[in-house]
Amino acid sequence: MTQLPFRHRRETPDCGIRTHATVETSLSAVAALRDAPPPTGGPALPPRFLRHCDEQTVVAVRAVQEAIARLPEPLPLDRCGVVAAPCQAGRISTARSLAQLRVGGAVTVSPHIVPQCSLHSLAGAVSVALGMHGPHLGIGGGPDALAEGLFTAMTLFHGGAAAHCDAVWLLGSEWEKEPVLDASGEPTDDPVCRAVAMLLVPEAGEPHDRLTLTLHVPDTLPDDVECTSLADFCRALEMCAAGSALTAWGVSCPWGAEVRLAVRPPSARIVSPRLREAA
Repeated sequence: MTQLPFRHRRETPDCGIRTHATVETSLSAVAALRDAPPPTGGPALPPRFLRHCDEQTVVAVRAVQEAIARLPEPLPLDRCGVVAAPCQAGRISTARSLAQLRVGGAVTVSPHIVPQCSLHSLAGAVSVALGMHGPHLGIGGGPDALAEGLFTAMTLFHGGAAAHCDAVWLLGSEWEKEPVLDASGEPTDDPVCRAVAMLLVPEAGEPHDRLTLTLHVPDTLPDDVECTSLADFCRALEMCAAGSALTAWGVSCPWGAEVRLAVRPPSARIVSPRLREAA
C-alpha cells in the first residue's frame, strides 16, 4: 500500500445526474442512426451532420438526444460543457485509411480522419451539433476511459472551468467486443456499440436528481485496481434509476480514487465489482 503524499479533502460534494440515457446498437445498424430523426422531445441535428463521424460518436450523440428528451423540464444547452470518454474509437476508419494509403497513396486518405476519429472528436461533435459553449474535452481513449471520464467531469466543477458552464455532459462509449477487421480494414463481424450520456449538475439540489456521483479518495492507494466496464456501469445506472434492489455502485479509478454512483440518500451502501464477487 502506498501512502498519499499530501492531505486534502477526501470527499467532493455530490454531483446530481439530471438525466441520462444508454444506447446500444450493432455495427450494421449504425448507418441507419446517422440520418435517423430525433427521438420525440429530443433536439434535431444539422442535415447529414453525422455522415463522416466515427461509429462511437454516432451512438453517443443519439444517447445525448435521448437523454435530453427525458429531461423533466427544458434546460439551456449553451452553458453546458462536454467530457467524452470513448474507448478505442476510430479504429475502423483508421484501418481502412491505412489500407487505402498502401494501395493508392496519400490522395486516397479522407481529410475527415483527423477531425472525426481523434480523441476529441466525440466531445467536439456534441458541442457543435447542439450549440454548447462550455469546455469540451476528450478523455482517456483506453480501457480506463470510464473512470477517467467520471473523474474529469466531476473535478471540472471545482476548477476554473466551472465559471463557464452550469452543467456537464459526461459521455462514455465502447465496443462490447472489438471489431475484427480484414486486410482492407473492413469489419468481418457485427459487434455491439454502446454509449451512455449523463447530464451532471454541481450538486443534487433538485427533487428529480435521484442519482448522485461522489468522488472519494482513500487514505491509502490499493496495489491493484480492477477496470470497470462500461457495460457493467450502464447496467448499474439503469438498475439504480429504475428503483431496483441495487441502490449504489462503485467505479474504481486506476490511481486509487473511487467514483460512487448512488440513489439518494447518499448514505446508501456502495457496491463495487470486487464487493459483489466477495458476496
